[in-house]
Amino acid sequence: MSFLSPPITKNKDGNSRMVGLEIEFAGIEPMQAAEIITSVFGGEISKEHRYQINISGSDLGDFRVELDARILRRMAEENIFDKLGISLEEDSIRKSIEDVVDKMARSVVPLEIVMPPVSIDELEKLENLRKALQENKAKGTYASMVHAFGMHLNIEAPNLNVKTLLNYLRAFAVVYPWLLEVLRIDMTRRISPFVDPFPEKYVKKILSPEYAPDVDQFIEDYIEFNPTRNRPVDMMPIFGMLNEDIIEPVMEGEKNDPRPTFHYRLPNSRIDDPDWRFEDEWNHWLVVERLAADDEMLNKLSRLYLLRRDQTVISFRKEWAKTLEILLDLDE
Repeated sequence: MSFLSPPITKNKDGNSRMVGLEIEFAGIEPMQAAEIITSVFGGEISKEHRYQINISGSDLGDFRVELDARILRRMAEENIFDKLGISLEEDSIRKSIEDVVDKMARSVVPLEIVMPPVSIDELEKLENLRKALQENKAKGTYASMVHAFGMHLNIEAPNLNVKTLLNYLRAFAVVYPWLLEVLRIDMTRRISPFVDPFPEKYVKKILSPEYAPDVDQFIEDYIEFNPTRNRPVDMMPIFGMLNEDIIEPVMEGEKNDPRPTFHYRLPNSRIDDPDWRFEDEWNHWLVVERLAADDEMLNKLSRLYLLRRDQTVISFRKEWAKTLEILLDLDE
């Protein structure tokens, strides 16, 4: 198998749609990760601060390596000890305290590589980085009970029309129970807040055949039920492009980089599994792409989902996943 193509390969400007990957892992130091990237794609390494390293001018574009913890980045960017009224006269003492905090954090905080967006037909090149990380003993979700590590895909939307975006959300809501089954999402990640499911009331709202909002209503309804970025598909980057004035108050200082991408956060990081490929997660996402592009099937499955959800309580997810496998001919 390889990276399969979605039904819609071009964006609204007629250019190839772009995809950016993010991978979380442990077991490798930040500078070592940066050197692995340059060994595969070239580029120049520059250290932003203690917890972020940038790689510029590589064959694919700019990469970023960072320890994914706001508190640690804040320590690096600000003189946190002085603000707390703690006097540290010796730099060596300050550094030793930072080292202790750093070591404690790395037991639960992943190192993250943020990859540059590449066109769909170039995704295969990123497998070279996945292979190099595996060879250097990177550790993924299953390496520890406290590793709530994930892999994120930033998938460029074909366009920003409300109908298109709503189709994608509807398709994801319909496919979500199947994804939970086939991806075997780690329990640590399920109980963490990072990929909280869309509330069932919101799912029922968007799957209703009568739901046809304009752009502002679409965003406001989303925020009413999802005032957070912690969803398996984070729509805040797209909504930030459409109306940042509505989005900004909800973020409460949380970073949100407006861009025309679906921020898909569900997959585990299986970087230490020799049988795993980045293409596995992309090809699972393509089930959403195909359904979003098929109005007739999407409408049929939306109605059926609502009907079955009302009739089934305990075993809905497994039964619905089996239904999708049959109706969509999913070979899993």
